[in-house]
Amino acid sequence: MKPLNLQEDLIRDFQEQKKTVKEQVALIDPMATSLRKPAAKRLFHTGIIVFMEILCWLLVLGCIAFVLFADKLYPFYYLSQLQHDTALGERYKPEDLKALHWMVRGAGLVLALLLLIVARMLAAIRLKNSILHIAGKNMKQLVEQLLKRKAAMENMEQKYPSELPQNDDAVVIQVQKPHNDILL
Repeated sequence: MKPLNLQEDLIRDFQEQKKTVKEQVALIDPMATSLRKPAAKRLFHTGIIVFMEILCWLLVLGCIAFVLFADKLYPFYYLSQLQHDTALGERYKPEDLKALHWMVRGAGLVLALLLLIVARMLAAIRLKNSILHIAGKNMKQLVEQLLKRKAAMENMEQKYPSELPQNDDAVVIQVQKPHNDILL
């Protein structure tokens, strides 16, 4: 079916825009609402994540310091003394005592590695949360613009109720009769 004139095309376009705006608002508004949290809650969560990230980095440094200075720390310096004690050399194999010493240091390194991974994950979570915050803010602005457009369309429908049909299926065209005015 071929459109009759510009007015019919504009009315059809108006109806399609109205339907599209309604669908976009229905799609975007729930996402924008779920992405937006109160500022205090977001700040609280960000503060906890930053605190935990700093704590993990400090613990990584502590584990590295432990591995380097285990011979000088109170309970662990006994491990190096056990290696050099000749009386224990008779009861235990020297390789076992050396393995114990290196196992304790290895556990410190594994713990440092795990804490490093956790710190990196926390940093990634913090960055993702900031991106989600920006996305939620932009979606909220988009919904506001769509709602303004929807209000303008409804205002136009109320302003011109006879020219714009109320349902989306029909297009009303006013046919103007040609007039033959003769001017004398």
